[in-house]
Amino acid sequence: MDKYAVYVIVVYVVTLILLGVYLSWLWLRLRAVRDEPSLNEQAGVTRGSSGPGSSRPGQRG
Repeated sequence: MDKYAVYVIVVYVVTLILLGVYLSWLWLRLRAVRDEPSLNEQAGVTRGSSGPGSSRPGQRG
């Protein structure tokens, strides 16, 4: 084996481990955000409402 082969293998293994840890953390974080109620739902606001206060200035409809 080449002199630097062990270093290359170690770098690949460490990189893959770090990538796996990061993706696991990201997946858990996204799942937690998806499961928590949003601020709009807590306030009773629905998306796409067309009530009297929902129109934006300069918007025709």
